[in-house]
Amino acid sequence: MSRYWRISDVFAGGLRVVGYAAIIGAVLIWALSYIVMKTSTADYPQLLYQFWRYTAVAAIYTLLFHRAIRTIPAAIWRTGLGWLGLSIFALSIFSIYAVQYTTPTRVVVINSFIIGVVPLLRWVHGRSKPTRPERWAILIALPAILLLLGPQERDVQIGDALAFLGMIGYAYMIVLIDRMLTKDRATVVQVSYLGIVGCAVYFCVAAAVYAVVQPEGLAMQALMNQPSTIAGILFMVLFVSLAANLLQVVGQRRLSPVTVSILFCLEPAATGVLDYFLLGNSPSFRLILSGLLLIAATVVASIRFRAGEAIAGGLPAEGSRSDATIGQ
Repeated sequence: MSRYWRISDVFAGGLRVVGYAAIIGAVLIWALSYIVMKTSTADYPQLLYQFWRYTAVAAIYTLLFHRAIRTIPAAIWRTGLGWLGLSIFALSIFSIYAVQYTTPTRVVVINSFIIGVVPLLRWVHGRSKPTRPERWAILIALPAILLLLGPQERDVQIGDALAFLGMIGYAYMIVLIDRMLTKDRATVVQVSYLGIVGCAVYFCVAAAVYAVVQPEGLAMQALMNQPSTIAGILFMVLFVSLAANLLQVVGQRRLSPVTVSILFCLEPAATGVLDYFLLGNSPSFRLILSGLLLIAATVVASIRFRAGEAIAGGLPAEGSRSDATIGQ
């Protein structure tokens, strides 16, 4: 029996390692995405930029995973297209406008407030409380977030407000993905597809309204004359909407949503490093100290649960489908 439990512990630990690797990979992609969005939308409408991005990735998902799509139950369709799509739309539309008014680092810092919003949404929806290591990690992460924010300049208040609205969508997206994977027993591909297509539907409506009220319509000619904008859209499609989206969902099958939100608090530190190497912006002492605190919060969140606390909080729910269903 003891050998069985040792094997079980090794297996559970392996699942967590995969979960942490997937989420950290998504963090690095997301950190770079804000820099890409800021530099590639300077001369092109931000709404249309996101419209082309989500339309393209929705078409790719439909072609690649059409078999898995046909097996999605009607109830999951409603949740995915309606609420999950809306939450991703809110994150995408507010973030891309926010990054035009403020810096990428400030946007991802405000996104880090999900550390408090995700537990609140989980409690509202299911009266689910964070585990003891997660509570300690929240206490460590919150001062780091406040330290990074610092005094707020008057000229970036609009950007900060837009980033805050996007963060609300971000937090709700994490909670909905967790519910669809655990309670609704949806597969990774099904959740990813519904979120992307739902968001694309909202952007199609927004783009149609934009084309009616703006003389340039969908600005196709302007897009063809801007290679940097096209390159930015390709990056967002291949790496953010495809790779990072799948990595996040895979990670959430192995980690609790609060742990996921803590891991995504590493985005400010990652963005600061990329800012330095790609844009030449040296990280401040406050940024370095905040990054160290956020890394400490991540380490605390990975501590094994004590006896009596539900280990299932960080593992796939019993009976949940495995990743082997991808593409079926």
